[in-house]
Amino acid sequence: MHKPGYNVSDLRSWEQQLLFNDTDPYVMFLRQNQTKTFHMKAWGGNCGDALIWLGTEQLFRDLGIRTTLDPAQADVVLIPGGNQTMYQANIDVWKTAWAKWPDKEFVVGPMTASAGFTTWVEDTHNAPVSIIGMFARDPVSYANLCECDFDPAMVLGLSHDPALYLRDSEFIRRQKDAATEEHVLAVFRADSEGYCISDQRLQWLFRSMPEALSRRMDFRLRARSQAQKIATAARISDANGNLKVCDIARHTIPFFFELLRSAKEVHTDRLHCMLAAVMLGKRTFAYPTTYGKLEAVYEHSVKDWAEVEFVS
Repeated sequence: MHKPGYNVSDLRSWEQQLLFNDTDPYVMFLRQNQTKTFHMKAWGGNCGDALIWLGTEQLFRDLGIRTTLDPAQADVVLIPGGNQTMYQANIDVWKTAWAKWPDKEFVVGPMTASAGFTTWVEDTHNAPVSIIGMFARDPVSYANLCECDFDPAMVLGLSHDPALYLRDSEFIRRQKDAATEEHVLAVFRADSEGYCISDQRLQWLFRSMPEALSRRMDFRLRARSQAQKIATAARISDANGNLKVCDIARHTIPFFFELLRSAKEVHTDRLHCMLAAVMLGKRTFAYPTTYGKLEAVYEHSVKDWAEVEFVS
């Protein structure tokens, strides 16, 4: 069996705890490695990934854990979390880190773990470094990690999306203090995560097509899904003709929060737009994606302190 990052007997129900308290597996793992110096490895992404980064930095400061920009001075290389396993470019970042710093320990913070999209499971099994921990941000991802038959010495744990560590931060309090209600904001993906098709069906569909045809189908599915969600948001919202459509996750953090904090309500299929909106106290509508990422994180980390209306 894998070495757990916590004692199961010490766990209480989530409703009796704060997020990231001393019984949280990720926090316990970090405390157990508190004497080590961490290098946070950057990866490609968007504002959601930036929020994960900011939350992780704040968590490390509060725990008193040393970090360094120079990986040569680190004991541990950390990928802070996110949706790592769906994109091969992210896994290539892991592999690059392993090749450049084979003497360092390696950790992946709370992430969505999905099999079938990339080579992450095989690559992790064959990694030339010591991977000492991998963490999930929802129960489905945690179950996926546990099914991978990794080295029993690796700590596997179920925690929360690190962006949520910002919930009671001064940063979020300042945003809330400046909040207004100027528009209804619609933030929808234009990539393959926005499809409302199951993983298995999507993979079978694309594998059965010639590459040129699958690319055209991909483009059409993206556009159709986004257009349908915008139309639904316009229909059910309290926009009164003032619906602002913008995929703010693809812009800077200041712009991201400027549009969020000035929204009366937020309609989105982006996880971190949902999380940021509820942290700001906005009425929030969440829309389905390919594999239920928003629903899973909401059920695990949000439902007991904020309400999100899910649109089918």
